[in-house]
Formats: sequence, structure tokens, C-alpha cells
Amino acid sequence: MNLSSLGRRLAELVEASPTQKVDLGVLYDAAVAFDRSLATAPDARSEIRTALDELVVAGVVILPASSRGYDQREQPPLPLWVRRPPRSRSGPRPKPVRVWPAVLEAAGRIASREDELAVLEVVAAFLRGGGGARPSVPVRERSLELFGDEKRLDSLVTTRLFTAGALTFELLRCHQVPIPFASQWVPGAVDPRGTALLIAENHHTYASLLEVTRSHADRGGPGRHVGYGTGNQFPSAVLSMPLLVPQPERILYFGDIDLKGMQIPTVATLNALQAGLPAVVPAIPLYELLFAAPYRLPAKPVPADEATAVCAWLGELADAACAALVNGQRLPQEAVGYDVLSRHPEALHHI
Repeated sequence: MNLSSLGRRLAELVEASPTQKVDLGVLYDAAVAFDRSLATAPDARSEIRTALDELVVAGVVILPASSRGYDQREQPPLPLWVRRPPRSRSGPRPKPVRVWPAVLEAAGRIASREDELAVLEVVAAFLRGGGGARPSVPVRERSLELFGDEKRLDSLVTTRLFTAGALTFELLRCHQVPIPFASQWVPGAVDPRGTALLIAENHHTYASLLEVTRSHADRGGPGRHVGYGTGNQFPSAVLSMPLLVPQPERILYFGDIDLKGMQIPTVATLNALQAGLPAVVPAIPLYELLFAAPYRLPAKPVPADEATAVCAWLGELADAACAALVNGQRLPQEAVGYDVLSRHPEALHHI
């Protein structure tokens, strides 16, 4: 149906209204603003009603069903309001059909968000370009190549695409690189027990161990690597042990007697064994010197069950370490410094 000019104006008003219901006063004001003559014309009421009837026929408005919904003081009756019909709701847009490489089909079933789909598009392009045959490189090198951000894969590895196993570093032809630790090879006699790597938790003790190890080697002691475990980084850094030359066959650790000092080698041992490396074992002679030292510093007491579990790594000295932790004591490894080590060369010899 072709609408009159007034009908078109009122239709525009109804369509643009922020509410579905439009009152008569709003309609009347809009009609008069459109045609000033309606303010005084005797047939203005009829013209407005005719325009509204046009909108009803055109499906633009719905009028009240009850007579109480009309102003009937004059003829013809005018609706006190009109209502815009409910707008049809469009259904969700169908997801674009994406065809993934076979190795990404599982990831494609998981991905539902746009950011996840964008990641898969990048990976798919990499694989279609022969990425699966590329040499494996450090993670951040591949991350920079794929995303223009060397740290993007560091964050993606915690998302469901990776935690579900749908995406892997192997698929992206990259690998994690262990954090290196400072280590120096001290030449000396051949150790029949195998080449050792002696790690100190703290760098001051590392410096003393390195100096005393050199003096000991000069007097016929065994050659070995002496390293600084970089504190909490050692559980990761231990994985860089295969880079050392000559290859260590034993990994010995010496740290503080406190909760952290016990947790670090415990976790490092698990990581080393999972990587096919030797277990991280305590440097017992050095820990014996530490327990013999007079220093007992205050620390937060550790619950007995937690202390027992974490101190088990210390083997024959586990009970002594557990008692210290439970009693709120901390034994700093700096107590076994240069002077103590120089007076007890046998400790280094028996490591």
C-alpha cells in the first residue's frame, strides 16, 4: 500500500521511536509539525486517523483493541497510543564453514570464539605452507614468526586449545628452552664415580665453592662442574645440563635448610628424571657441615606433614631438616663459606 505523505511521516516516527509504544500526543505533535495547517483545520482529526489507518493496513502499527484505548470526545475516535509490531528477530548468523588440515580438526571442534579461530587460521596457514616439515626452533622464535609477538605462545599454552592437547609445540615445530645457569668446568683428576655437576642455591656460596674446588683440583682433586642454580629457577634450569661439556653424570645440590631450599631440589629432581637426566641428589658432606654450623635463624614454622614430605629428598639428613622446619628454624648455606670449606677439603673430596 502506498502511504500518504502524512502516513509516511508518522511511520518514520514510529520506526525511530526508542519505545515500542507511541502515545497519541507524540503522534499529534509530529503531524502538526509536518503540516502546520492541521493545528487549526476542522478535519485535522480525520486526516490523522486516516493516516493511522494506513499504517495499520501497512502493518506499521497496531491500534488498541478496546474502546477504552481511544479518545472519543470527538469524531472520529483517535487511539490513545499505537504500538509498533514486534520486530522479527534474526537467528544467529551461521558460522562460516572452515576446512582445517586434518591435524587441526580436533582444535576446530573446540574453537568457538573469534580469537581461537584466528589462532587456528594462523596455524593452518603455517601447516599448509609446509611448517610441519620445518626444523624445531625455540618457542619464542616460532611465536614471533607466527604472531608477530615473541611472547604470544607463552600465554596461549595455558588456553584450552593447548591444555586439551589439540595444539602442541610439536605441531608448531618448536620447543621450550630451559633457563641456563651459570656453570664453570674446573679441570682436575678423573672422578671414578663419574663427572659431577655441583650446584649451589645462592650465588655467594657458588663463588666460594668454585674457588675452593679449583684449589682442591690443583692438589689432585677431581674435576667437576660448579654451577649457580639461580634459586627458584633451578627446576627449569636443570634441563640445560646436557649443554655442558664434558657431560655430567651426576647432579649434586647444596642449598639452604628451609622450605624453599627443600622444595627447589625436590621439584628439580622430578623434572630431571622426566627428561631422562640423572636425579638431583644432596651434597651430603656439605649439608653435614651446615648442620654442624652454629647458625639457626628464625623462620615461619612449617606443618609437620609438609616438612616431612619436602625434606624426604635429603635422605639420611631428612629428620634433622624436618625438625628445623617444624621448629621455625632456617639454616643458611652461607654458613658453609670459604673458610669452612678450606678447613674441610674432605667434604669436597667425598662429594
